[in-house]
Amino acid sequence: MNVLKKSLMVMAASAVAATALVGGGASPAFAAGTSCTAPYWYKPWYRTCTTGTISANSKHEISISTSACKGSPWKVWDTGTGVTIASGTGTDSRKVGGLYGTYKAKLTDACWRDSIYISS
Repeated sequence: MNVLKKSLMVMAASAVAATALVGGGASPAFAAGTSCTAPYWYKPWYRTCTTGTISANSKHEISISTSACKGSPWKVWDTGTGVTIASGTGTDSRKVGGLYGTYKAKLTDACWRDSIYISS
């Protein structure tokens, strides 16, 4: 292989590598999420569930989505401080910003099959 051909191949390979770096060679970040669904049981102490823990995303926010009976209460709190950052009743969907910690959600007195989902 002559020197000119070899140099051209090296230059082409360098251009491809540079394009991959500039054009987004890194893979996208995937959101974390966790959920829970209230069980079928009707006894009062069974009508609750708690999600796992997630961290706020790079925009310092989490998304909350509930599918619940009209009067079913829920809450989301900071696991480090214990402060409730969002709460409500029934079906809802919202984002909460300005967050830096880790968070959990809970259905506190659910109808059967109510669910809550949090994601970052």
